[in-house]
Amino acid sequence: MHYLVIGEGQIGREIVSAALERGDTITIFRRSAFDESASRARYGAGAESITRIAGDVADSSAVASAAASTDAILACFHTEYDSRAWRRDLPRRERSVLDAAARTGIPVVFPESMYGFIGSAQDLREGAEFSPREDKGRIRQELIEARRAHPARTVSVVASDLIGPTGMTGGAAVACATVLQPLAAGSRPFIPGDPNVPHALTFTPDLARAMLVAADNAEALAADEQDGVVHAPTDVARTFAELVEFATTALDAKRYKVIAIPRVILRCLGLADRTMRELSAISDLWYRPCSLEPGILTTEFGLEPTDWEDAVRATLAAADTATPGRSSV
Repeated sequence: MHYLVIGEGQIGREIVSAALERGDTITIFRRSAFDESASRARYGAGAESITRIAGDVADSSAVASAAASTDAILACFHTEYDSRAWRRDLPRRERSVLDAAARTGIPVVFPESMYGFIGSAQDLREGAEFSPREDKGRIRQELIEARRAHPARTVSVVASDLIGPTGMTGGAAVACATVLQPLAAGSRPFIPGDPNVPHALTFTPDLARAMLVAADNAEALAADEQDGVVHAPTDVARTFAELVEFATTALDAKRYKVIAIPRVILRCLGLADRTMRELSAISDLWYRPCSLEPGILTTEFGLEPTDWEDAVRATLAAADTATPGRSSV
């Protein structure tokens, strides 16, 4: 199979790695050019199976040209973590990709968050109705509805908050940024929520594999309305207190008292910091239980989530290899 991967962030990189492991070929479409030596360092010998194209995802003709002779588009582009930027950038970019996919007759697979389903997040089951609680969730709902209304065939793969190796090297994964990265660096972790309620974490390599399977089976997954919304395999939810304890032990790190930010403090921090404001807006995900139940990719296609402890170890190992002198995880 030959895939067009748009964007090379934490999800895009995992998709490329997973596809190369399967023997697939990849075209990467991204905003800027990429040094070939860096590509070889990232993907090893598999870099020879990658074609790179620099372009603007909002240019549908450029996307269609890049998609020529590919079997599916895996759309992993995003924008800054700000609902205003989401409203400005994402609808037109997605429309461009959908138009290109319809023109070339191939499906598009999108990673999707739980934001549009927050009202059901305590036990989110595949097929749940939309239940956003704030602007980002409403934008996610509108994007899914636009995919549904478009003639292009689409599959949206819902994941919870992410952990994974690429989240430790510049990604925007909250659990990595607030707990795992600080612990790996010898710093105190903090939790923007209740540390004692279960919170599902999707392992990014599991999401990548799920998106590839969705691309291969888009016709079956999106048979009726040209669109499907499915769940990425995600292990049983555990608490952030458990995450801190397990990671501390795995790293043989200093034991810190967990700092949990009360909801009212998070709201106040949001008055001065946009990221904190956006996190505060989705605080129901952090102060109440959050669970992503198995869906069709698990029950019918056999995709099982990576064990929670193995996923945390693999995530920490990405920081471990870049931290001389730290014992292996």
